[in-house]
Parts: sequence; structure tokens; C-alpha cells
Amino acid sequence: MKSSLFIFLLGLQLQVLAQFPTDMPYQSINGTAPALPALNAFVTDQSVPDPVKITRITDFNAVWNWYPHHEYAKIQPWNADGSIYKFYSVAIYDGQTHQMIRELLGGHIYPSYWSNTDPDIIYGFRENGDIKTYSVSNDLVSLRGHIYADINNQTDFEVVKLGPGEGNIDKNDHYVALIAKQAADMYVIIYDLQQYQEVFRQVFSGAWGSGGTGAPQYVDWVSVSQSGNYVGIMWNHNNTSQTNPFNGHYGVEIYHTTDMQFLRRLTSYGNHGDFGYAADGDEVFVQFWGPDGTINMYYLDRMERVVISNHNDFNGEGHISCRNLNRPGWAYVSQDEAARSGQIVAVKLDNSGLVEHFGHHFSTAASYLKSPMPCPNPDGNKIMFKSDFGDTNSDVIYVFEASLENANTIQSNAAPTCQVYPNPAKTFVYIHHLIDIDEIHLFNLQGQHIKTFNTGGKVFKKLDISDLKSGMYLISTGNGKPQWLSVQ
Repeated sequence: MKSSLFIFLLGLQLQVLAQFPTDMPYQSINGTAPALPALNAFVTDQSVPDPVKITRITDFNAVWNWYPHHEYAKIQPWNADGSIYKFYSVAIYDGQTHQMIRELLGGHIYPSYWSNTDPDIIYGFRENGDIKTYSVSNDLVSLRGHIYADINNQTDFEVVKLGPGEGNIDKNDHYVALIAKQAADMYVIIYDLQQYQEVFRQVFSGAWGSGGTGAPQYVDWVSVSQSGNYVGIMWNHNNTSQTNPFNGHYGVEIYHTTDMQFLRRLTSYGNHGDFGYAADGDEVFVQFWGPDGTINMYYLDRMERVVISNHNDFNGEGHISCRNLNRPGWAYVSQDEAARSGQIVAVKLDNSGLVEHFGHHFSTAASYLKSPMPCPNPDGNKIMFKSDFGDTNSDVIYVFEASLENANTIQSNAAPTCQVYPNPAKTFVYIHHLIDIDEIHLFNLQGQHIKTFNTGGKVFKKLDISDLKSGMYLISTGNGKPQWLSVQ
């Protein structure tokens, strides 16, 4: 067994490859849509400086009567390590094969957001005030807390929202900012996800206005920043402005998280944008369009604005995502309109003007449904986006994955048969099987067999490794390529 294992390892042909397109000044590049690739097939966009592989990962689902797709540019479809992804709260898919792993429980956890630290956990923020978690490996929903309008009498708000739709948990899974409706008043509720308890609530009297349970009249969204140190409120620019504020509020305002102390107004006009980190490590709000039709970033800890792109292409419709939490310093931007090149680019968050061309989305973007809504995976080397590939049928929409052609951190002549995460790990790992297997074997670097785990016929398996010494190990299923595991 030892010799065969080492012969196998020595036979692996490994090649480290680049993961990102070349950094360069933005170029306006027109692209012509190729023929729609088949499901799980790809086409190569050769028009951009570095060829980009565009893989189609969805088709019409007749059972659901739906073209499955991800939700929004600012809602991460991938889990924390990018091994699996979800569409809304409908189903979970394998990140490599794009095969459905299982349907989700829908109404029990919708709306749902991935944990940013644990690849097995999904948070569900229910509109009735329930806060839940869902474990992918155990297929288990747990009630973790509840938001009450009156804690003593345990009466509920009319509705509780995350965002609505554009809010996020901080990158450490510590804080989340929820908003709640009580008549015409809007409450901002800061919730601690480590202690599962409310930290602070602030009422903005009349801010919900005549808006229904879907969204406030005067507020577009509320969210914590990636660090969790700040809360941003973007006031609805259709109903508020510098000349027509709501009780003094307009634009994009920044507050201190744990006490909702007002800190500063970043900009007098709030439009589509996301929280991220600049290349210098400071937190910023990146906004599509600005007072003069550019892409700007605004520092959260001070009054400083930096124009990161002023090309005419960015004057049109588009979206921004900074969900690349493991790759700070970049924002992922789409130009929805084909007349403005219809590209997806990663824009460096400094004053260099550098971008990375991730190809064209080839969508007509004729409706909001058909907007590309690009969202990078946590590592930022893959982008999920929507496109009709030129099909003008109002219902047609597919999901694609864009990456640098042949871009893998490591390639080999053997395909992996399982996915291992988190990696490195300390006390446990999750194993996701890609083929039918009965046992999982663990070896040390000397080729000695350490442990055997029975899978129990489950797609996911949680392995206890708390008794292992720090170091490198190999996980083998008996077929295909073993996976390295680093134990800390």
C-alpha cells in the first residue's frame, strides 16, 4: 500500500497556473455572442486580452418551471471555501460538477445567506423575526434566536428584513444589521451572531413611511461593512436628496455598529454599490456611478473619495460586487449594456486605474431579470453571472461561470474524488463525495495508514481530526487523486 501510494503521488503532473487576467488599464472591447454552449460545456471569449472560459451551468427546470439562477450581485452564491453554491433557498450544487446535491427547505430558511467562515453553515433570516442556521452536512435546521418588537411581551414586528436584499453579514460572522417595520417607523437592529443576541436597536421614526412589508419608503438598504465596525444606510435617492432630505437624512450614511452613532455622510447621492477593502487595507464603499458618472470608492473612516474609473462605458447600467472576501482590494463590475461593451471586469481599488478583463456576459440585459448580476467567489478567481446569450425571449436566462482559461491553482492528470474543507483544519473537516465510496482513508507523509472512516452512504461526512498532530496528511477514497489535508 505504501509503495503504490507513493508511486501514485510521484506520477502526478502538477502545474501551477495563473488565476487572474493580466492587470492593465481598462479597454473598451466589443464582443459578439458565440453560439450558446450546451449545459456544462464552455465557450472561450478570445476578444479580451487573456482568453476567458465561460461555462454554462444551468438549464430550464421543468419541475420547478424556472430558469434557476443566483439572487444578486451582492448576495454570495458560493459557500465560504467555494466548494458548493446555492440558488436562492431552492437547491445546493457541487462547485466543480455543477450537479445538484440536494434541494433546500425553502420556507424554513429563506432568505438565506452563507456563513463567511464555516462552509457548512447557511443563515436564515426569516421575515417573522426568526434567526436560523442550516447545516449542509447534517441537513439540519436550528432556531438560534428571534427578533421581538417588545421583548417583554414577546410581540412581533410587522416584518424583519436583512437589507432588504442588499445587506450582508460581516466577514467574521459577528454582526448583522436587520431592519424592522412597526407602522411607519423603521428600526435598525444590530444582532450578534456569535452570542445570538441583540446588541442595539435604533428607531428612525417615520422612515418606513407608506412602504409595504417589502421595503421602506425612504431607505434603500442597511448593511454592516465587511469588518463589522460600521453600518451603512443608503437612503432612497428617489424619495430623498440633499434639497429634500428625510428628517435630515439622504445619500449614504455611516454609523458605528454597536451603538448606531452617526459618523459621516460619504456621498450625497446613493446608488448601487458594495462594501469592500481598498488595496491599502482600509474599508471603503464602492459605488457605481457617482455625482459625475464614474465609479468611486469612499473611505469609511474618513471623508475621502477616490475615482477608480471614469471611462464612458461606466456611465451606463451596471452592478458592483465585493463578495471576494479572500481577495481584498478589488471590486467586480459589470457593464450591462452591450452598447457600452458589455464586459465584466475586476477593478483595482486604488488610483491606478488597473482592471482585469473577465470577458463579456453576452446578455441583452433587456430586463432586470436579464441583468448579469456578476458575483465573484470568495477567492475572486471565478465569477457567476446571468445571461440570455442574445435570446430575446423575455423568460430565458441562464447562469454562467467565468474564469481565466485553464485557470486552476493546481492541475494534475487525475481527477479528485472528494472535496475537503476547511483546509487547513484544526478539529474537524467536511468531506463531499464526488463518486460512490464506502470508506475514507487517512495517511501520513510516510505512507502509514492512520484512520479509516465509514461514509454511511452520506454525500457529506464530518470527520473528527482533533486527535491528529499538526502536519500534512493524505485523504484517499481508493479511487482517483488523494487530497492533501493540512492539520494545524
